[in-house]
Amino acid sequence: MYKKYNMLHLPVMSFFSKRLYRDVGRNWKGANMTYVFLLLAICCVAPTLSLRKDMIQTLDGNHMKLINQLPDIRIKNGLVEVEQEQPYYIMNNGSPVAIIDTSGSMNYIDDANVMALLTENQLIIRRGANQFNTLDLGQVSEFHLNKEIATQWIQMTKQSIAPLSYGIFLLLSYIFVVMLMLLAAVIGLIVSAMIHSSLKFAGVMRISAAAVSPSIILIAVSIAMGQSIPAPVYIAVTMIYLLVGIIVCAKSAPDEEVPKLKLSGLLEEDTPQRRSHAA
Repeated sequence: MYKKYNMLHLPVMSFFSKRLYRDVGRNWKGANMTYVFLLLAICCVAPTLSLRKDMIQTLDGNHMKLINQLPDIRIKNGLVEVEQEQPYYIMNNGSPVAIIDTSGSMNYIDDANVMALLTENQLIIRRGANQFNTLDLGQVSEFHLNKEIATQWIQMTKQSIAPLSYGIFLLLSYIFVVMLMLLAAVIGLIVSAMIHSSLKFAGVMRISAAAVSPSIILIAVSIAMGQSIPAPVYIAVTMIYLLVGIIVCAKSAPDEEVPKLKLSGLLEEDTPQRRSHAA
């Protein structure tokens, strides 16, 4: 049998067409993984733009307030030089979040609100309630940082957010969808065996690719509209489409039904008219 539909039909017809699911399961080849990747590549655009917008707002908000408080910091041969009265506090909402002290009077963080401490030769960064990472600056020959340089870094970050976040989001989404398809395929094989269907693993995987399409599209639309729907809802929708596809493939299409042999016609007695024709 030749397939009646192609990859362009899947994004739309996967929402409603039983004929599509039957054609995908019976007549298509492969596992449709290329289709899934292309669909995700398109649908990841909206979440990426939304993420970029949120990150830029964050960078333009609190982070710029912190950057504008940066003094002129120079590191030469592992020693920090700051031309400010010390200890120098960088504040956020009235509380210190970073301290610069090269006088030697401070060598640890004792304030729960402080996330970083820059001393004469070390940078201490909080990574937990009582956990810190200490970076020895002895290997730094020369370094310069001030608010102008930090602002340039922020602008460069803004420009790289979109392509970087898109690639990461696409990769993670593809891994998640493939895992979901494999899980769906295992469940589909069990259901297929229960209803005595002849579908193999590749066929169930193709149906899984079609079944996951509505969820992928709905996720992209919901994120673009600023809505949040729990992940179990999308998984449930995928499983429903998968079961429908498997059941449809187990049944004969209207144009594939084989006429039933009526035994009554064979046992029917010859009428006089039929005998006259025979004579």
